[in-house]
Amino acid sequence: MVILPEERREKIIDILKTKDYAEIQYLSETFKVSEMTIRRDIDKLEKENRVTRVYGGVRLKVLSDREWESPIEIRKSTNSLAKKLISKEAMKYINDGDVIAFDASTTALELSRFIKFERKVTVVTNNLNIAIELAEDPEIPVILLGGFVRRTSLSVIGSGMSKYLESINIDKAFISCKSFNYSDGVTDFLMDEGEAKQAIIKRSTDIFLLADQSKINTIAFFKICDAEQIDYLITDCSQEHTHEQSECLKKYKESGVHVIVAK
Repeated sequence: MVILPEERREKIIDILKTKDYAEIQYLSETFKVSEMTIRRDIDKLEKENRVTRVYGGVRLKVLSDREWESPIEIRKSTNSLAKKLISKEAMKYINDGDVIAFDASTTALELSRFIKFERKVTVVTNNLNIAIELAEDPEIPVILLGGFVRRTSLSVIGSGMSKYLESINIDKAFISCKSFNYSDGVTDFLMDEGEAKQAIIKRSTDIFLLADQSKINTIAFFKICDAEQIDYLITDCSQEHTHEQSECLKKYKESGVHVIVAK
């Protein structure tokens, strides 16, 4: 079925609403058209003030820098006590000499603060905040994964990340998510963030999911992995778990996941 140029351009906009950024090669392969055709689509959308061209790709037009100021600050302050409790528990599983990976979550950022000056490890991350945080510790080499910087989370994203990770073996990966349940597994809102987590998981021996109580037995747009792929699930109990939340954690335990409730 042939897609009209107008329809293809609208579909490009739909993709950018979920990915935040898309490479020309990715769009070319998705719509099975030449890169030159995609560039013409981008030219048209740019003239309509709907997208911004960036190196190797395109993202949605940002009408004001103020649109990008609050998301990461809001995330840092949300459930901050739970993140501290979860991070304190997660630190028990990090040993000197480990090669560990952190995703771009604020929970991983909190954990990085716990290990600074306390553990001698190598850290692999796509989180700019974590790289800056750990730069003060000379005992922690940091490998910052390359790609396009997503301003709302200060994460690094892009299809090249998976290729780069092929040469790295990771002992333990610490990731977070927007939602998880048993039947749908671990999910997130944005495809690009989810794809970065998938790339990290693929190269890691042990997977630690760090997710506060509000995320238990919920679901988001993009699937990161199945429940059975998680080795350790660390959550909190700031309020008594609902019946549905308790049942969700029970199913994870029954599937062989080590479930830890930080208190």
